[in-house]
Amino acid sequence: MKKRFTLKRVIILLSLVLVYSVALNYIRVLAESTVLNDITFDSDSASVLSDEIAEAETESLAEEVAEVVRYYDSPIEKAAIDSYEIFAPVTTEVTAVTTVTETTEKVTTTAPPETSATTAGTTTQTTTAATTTVTTTTEATTTEEDVEVDEDEDVDIDEDDKAELDEDSGSESSDSLWHSVSSTDSYENDNLNNGKSYKNETLTVYDSSSGRYVTDNAFDIVCQVTYAEIGTSMEEETIKAQAVAVYTYIKYYEAKGEYASVSLKSNVPDKIIECVEAVDGLAMYYDGEYILASFCAATAGVTCSSANVWGGERAYLQSVVSEYDFLDTDNYGRVTTYTVEELKKKIESKTNITLSDNYENWIQILSYTDGGYVGNIAIDGHTTAKVSGTERMLTAYVFRTYILSIRSTCFTVSYSNGVFTFVTYGYGHGVGMSQEGANLYVIYAGYSFDQILHHYYTGITIA
Repeated sequence: MKKRFTLKRVIILLSLVLVYSVALNYIRVLAESTVLNDITFDSDSASVLSDEIAEAETESLAEEVAEVVRYYDSPIEKAAIDSYEIFAPVTTEVTAVTTVTETTEKVTTTAPPETSATTAGTTTQTTTAATTTVTTTTEATTTEEDVEVDEDEDVDIDEDDKAELDEDSGSESSDSLWHSVSSTDSYENDNLNNGKSYKNETLTVYDSSSGRYVTDNAFDIVCQVTYAEIGTSMEEETIKAQAVAVYTYIKYYEAKGEYASVSLKSNVPDKIIECVEAVDGLAMYYDGEYILASFCAATAGVTCSSANVWGGERAYLQSVVSEYDFLDTDNYGRVTTYTVEELKKKIESKTNITLSDNYENWIQILSYTDGGYVGNIAIDGHTTAKVSGTERMLTAYVFRTYILSIRSTCFTVSYSNGVFTFVTYGYGHGVGMSQEGANLYVIYAGYSFDQILHHYYTGITIA
């Protein structure tokens, strides 16, 4: 009798444990489904809640999909700053910017250009310029030897070529800022199957990463430079476009009897090699000559013309819309701050300017160029200064390249409580192909490598 009673108790106990365990699991499932919010369950709750969960998940998924489509697949809805088409992805307010006109000594303080969010041409709201990513620059990350920003974020041209651009425009300027291509465009003068190969020639370049001249097979050079420039994370069509730009850039300088300054990276992965194979032998030409195929990491939504950066015209280096760059949140609306002491040390160590104690007068924007990029500036009232041993006009390009390591010449600047705040849009000099922009054109507009190149380099032929 005692034995039967003990067994029964064990069975009851196990049953209670089983029921308790099932109940706990059931509650956990409901909690994870986010529907266990002050709900009293009855015996029919399982089937009712199952239907409610399915319906809620379906509605939530539909809302998420709609939001993704609205934000990424419909770039027409992005907000634009004035007529410059600088696009703001969010609406965080930026503090006032000190500016001064070129025709008067009077200094005025104004807010950044206002933006109007538009949908199919209809204005729906007005906001100020946006910011997204915040970083703080200190002397720990920038040293006295930092004359220029990171070398691998864009490809620049040398001083001799800038002088040549000043003397000879090369061709007429394009009147239209809004150059673009469509997915149906064809280029009858292109010859994408020309039978040539990079493997059949040798190139010599200056490798800025190692500080030495390198002579090697052209195919290997193009692979190493392309790998150094954009790595393997970008789309294949973007990598192909980059490879053609790299080869053309090197050949441009070779045709001048010079060596292009580039960065090489060894141990090239298969993805890069296969993409270079796909465009092997191709280059870009204008009027039968290799073009100066400059490129940068990202833009402010519009590229810069060579005239407004280096002082000379190139018909193929005009200002064009880079429609999707505003989605590049690493570089679009990036905030960099300098204390008064940090900025003073930067400016006075790299120029012959001695700054006053009137901090709000230190950085003044005098003019803007195409795309809303800053043109000329004044530093504490000076519009020229000796920079890197040469007397120069204080343009935003000179300021960014030789004095202060900000990412772009499209920026706003403000001062408050001992801190200067720079909000930059894009990364690099902004001339030619935007690497991020090209990749986003592939993702959101389905561009092929030749469409990318024709978009960023106007009037060129690929052969």
